[in-house]
Amino acid sequence: MTAKLFIGNLPYSCTEDDLRSIFESAGTEPVDVRVIIDRSTGLSKGFGFVEMADYDAAIYAKGALSGAVLGDRNLVVDLAKPSASGKVSR
Repeated sequence: MTAKLFIGNLPYSCTEDDLRSIFESAGTEPVDVRVIIDRSTGLSKGFGFVEMADYDAAIYAKGALSGAVLGDRNLVVDLAKPSASGKVSR
């Protein structure tokens, strides 16, 4: 079963490839990477989600990447929580 991470404090110029690269450089293999994009500007909204293969991989990635620097920002990494509607969010 996969586990999803919320990634916050992303630089506005961050792409999905940038986010995938930082996870891979930490020794983790994300299943899926999504940076949330503002429709009007086409830039990152400053957060995204990374799906890991399982809960253990998500916990490892959270520990390895919480506070890591991407651009000029320290990443916030936390387990995503399902909302009342069933969608996963922070």
